[in-house]
Amino acid sequence: MQPLVQKKTVIAAFVAEARMERDCIRLYAQTHPEVCAAAVLSGGRELLQQLRCGLTPQVLVLDVLLADMGILSLMEAIHELHLEPEPVILLTVPVPEQTAARRAMQIFEDCQILLKPYRLKDLFDQVYLLGAGADQYRLYRARGFCRRCLQQMHGDPAMSGCDYLEQMLLYAYTADRPCSAAALYQMVAQDNNTQEASVAAAVMRLSRKMWQQGTPLYRQLCLRCGLPEDAVLPNGKLLKGMLELLKQEII
Repeated sequence: MQPLVQKKTVIAAFVAEARMERDCIRLYAQTHPEVCAAAVLSGGRELLQQLRCGLTPQVLVLDVLLADMGILSLMEAIHELHLEPEPVILLTVPVPEQTAARRAMQIFEDCQILLKPYRLKDLFDQVYLLGAGADQYRLYRARGFCRRCLQQMHGDPAMSGCDYLEQMLLYAYTADRPCSAAALYQMVAQDNNTQEASVAAAVMRLSRKMWQQGTPLYRQLCLRCGLPEDAVLPNGKLLKGMLELLKQEII
């Protein structure tokens, strides 16, 4: 097994007319570091100024309804800058304004469309996919699913077991063949410059802590693994149950 590819960060710039939308993007970006919001701006002219001053996003998210300039004029100005590398453009379009989106697509075939209203998760997922590619996006989705499961089971993110369990799940998920727990402990220990026994003990402490919380998902995993719903999940069964859920979520 090869070490997991280092997490890729996508650099993005967002231009949105509504202040609330910009505030929400900034807040969401603070807890989703895979997408770096290098700029969150209110207008096209401000964007052009920052691009001329050296802003180099991989993905540009543009509101089609900007007050200071038309979207087609803005996109033409961006292309005239001959940015290297050229960013991917994602247009956010209110549903009643799909005509504007179609016009833009006819003129600029390389742009993408996201209809409003959208969920911030969908926006950031799309930005990451466009900037990082399909393989990295698959890992990105897997990490997100692992974190959501741990949150539902009230896993304490300050516990090292959370990170270790996530890494073990990602190794198991991306492997060409089933992996033994011993192999997963070894890989995670090497990645974190620690001992395999320390990894196993940290995951066990995490499992016991989540057992104390008695959440529905933890009980569901117990039943899924053939144990009483009030049992403490051993590391192997905790990993197996979460891996099955992960594979169901991300086909």
